[in-house]
Amino acid sequence: MIIYIDLIILINFIIDGLLLISVDLLLKRNTKLRRIIIASLLGSLSTLLLFTIKSSLVLLLLKLLVSILMVIISFGYKSFKHFKDNLFWLYIISIILGGSIYLVSNQISLTNNGLVFSKNGFKINLILLIIITPIILTKYLKNIKNFKNTYSNYYDVDIYYRGEKVSDTGFLDTGNKLIDPFFGTPVILVNKELIKKKVNTFFIPYHVLNDEGILEVFKPDKVVINKKITKKVLIGLSDVSLNGVKIILNMEVI
Repeated sequence: MIIYIDLIILINFIIDGLLLISVDLLLKRNTKLRRIIIASLLGSLSTLLLFTIKSSLVLLLLKLLVSILMVIISFGYKSFKHFKDNLFWLYIISIILGGSIYLVSNQISLTNNGLVFSKNGFKINLILLIIITPIILTKYLKNIKNFKNTYSNYYDVDIYYRGEKVSDTGFLDTGNKLIDPFFGTPVILVNKELIKKKVNTFFIPYHVLNDEGILEVFKPDKVVINKKITKKVLIGLSDVSLNGVKIILNMEVI
């Protein structure tokens, strides 16, 4: 098998650059492009170690050292957490990309007896690396950002009332701005099924977009949201259920 070292270095340079750019976009580091180029060049030149070092352990340690240097060159060292997050996501994105390319490569390279994909080894893999790598990284970044935006709105909620505690997951709905019109107290909507104990309730009028009516509420002793205690709040009893979540939080209590 003929190995073109210059081509391998170029491909690794491109992929390392895309990986570092992905980390930069995901963590919003706003690093300069020249730093990424220098780090990518270091990473691509390190592939020469494959042809000079025989020990797997030594090679692994050198690869780890190179990845650490790449992260420091690209994003600097501002704190251990800053450095750790950069390195962690570099590895995670690399694993996602490597696994995705391996899967697609195997599917395309499979030989069949009927109308088949040709197994043309290096040429097919080269095309995959050049074309599919940006697509995979773009899709991954988009999905992980959507995931972060969605799940950052989930909170641990404990509702205390006369010695009883109800614990569940709450979702912060930016559209929930319900307040008691008499005293201006914010209202958290809770599915009736969660409240097992009899509570003393009263009714307040409410008005939201395209809907108005009367809501049954009660005053809890306190509500703890992600360890933050609030007492100025009402619990509104309803049939609410949003993707399995039965507590809809109010913007005023976060």
